[in-house]
Amino acid sequence: MEKFNFRSREDLIDEITQVESSLSVIYNNMAYIEEPEMVDYYIFKLKAEQAKHDFLMKQIKENDSE
Repeated sequence: MEKFNFRSREDLIDEITQVESSLSVIYNNMAYIEEPEMVDYYIFKLKAEQAKHDFLMKQIKENDSE
């Protein structure tokens, strides 16, 4: 399996910042859901962004330990 690496630590931090911003928007939007069909949509988006955040945090920790 090929290891995924960003060009620099700054790129990783920028991507983490974007994901955290996206998570904030998702949480905010979830507070105003009125249609039951949208609940699944936002849960899917939330889990996807959380997984991406976890992956990026793991990457930054691995890069820092090298």
